[in-house]
Amino acid sequence: MKKFLKSFVLIFLLASTYVTAEPVMTLITVNTDDPAGYLEWARGSSETIGKTNNASAVGICSPRIGAEEMGDLYFWNLFDSNETAWKNDPNNPAIAKEVAKMKVDRTIRDWDNYRIVRQASALNEEFFSWNIMVKTSNMTQYLSTVDKLHAAMKENGFEDVNMQVFVPDSGRWSGGVMVAMQTTSAERLGAALDARTQPWFTSILAELSDIREYQYGWGLDCETLYSAPQ
Repeated sequence: MKKFLKSFVLIFLLASTYVTAEPVMTLITVNTDDPAGYLEWARGSSETIGKTNNASAVGICSPRIGAEEMGDLYFWNLFDSNETAWKNDPNNPAIAKEVAKMKVDRTIRDWDNYRIVRQASALNEEFFSWNIMVKTSNMTQYLSTVDKLHAAMKENGFEDVNMQVFVPDSGRWSGGVMVAMQTTSAERLGAALDARTQPWFTSILAELSDIREYQYGWGLDCETLYSAPQ
């Protein structure tokens, strides 16, 4: 587990140190009446997909609460840049071979790219995430306030909670901002959500009252299924 985390963090540290590009996530929203079957396929094929696409990591999230449609799943690939993501051919024979192994009926509802403008300090094999999508009239102020909130959480006993921020470049959420609060325990995520009633939390959120519009929220159970080696 430690080797896994160190490898992933090093990849992104190298990307941010030597390349000006931002990391990016490709997110595929799938709907199926057999989530267990899709998860089984994803666990078996993610390594091949990740290696073929030069992904930094591949994983999947299942909505615990907030699913737009029952049966939704979120299959994600992380890349060190848009250049790496865009040079992939979705019709690559190796990818087509893995997709052909899937034995469940499914519908692809969305297939989009998200820039990662704030990234987690580590990516765990299993984690729980509370994601909110917002519109903001002042991106700079919004990101600065998210940074301030994350620092305050660490000062108030939530050192184990990560914050990631994504900016959709395509699809119906384009122009929005998705903030993900993540940790390795569902209980700890719940505790972090409870902290929203605390004065130190509410005072920071108040700074966003005039510049954001809340759009949607999801509670997710997530797995990292592949991480590129060093």
